[in-house]
Amino acid sequence: MAMLQAEGRRRAYVDGRQIVQAFLRAGLIADMVITQVPVLLGTGRRLFGTIPSDIPLIHQATRTFPSGLVQSKYRVGP
Repeated sequence: MAMLQAEGRRRAYVDGRQIVQAFLRAGLIADMVITQVPVLLGTGRRLFGTIPSDIPLIHQATRTFPSGLVQSKYRVGP
């Protein structure tokens, strides 16, 4: 992130469970889009793993798609 900031970048797209978890723990995520797929996965996996404390999210928008996907955008709260 320091290298991106040195280049004048203010935003980065982050994807992947472990990468998102690391960025959340470091307090580097300002907003996120969570996409829900209409499939139940049995035992499944925790979306964000274990985090040290609750992270408040402020809902900004939700979109639905004909396929059943639901995509919600959140800003990470104070």
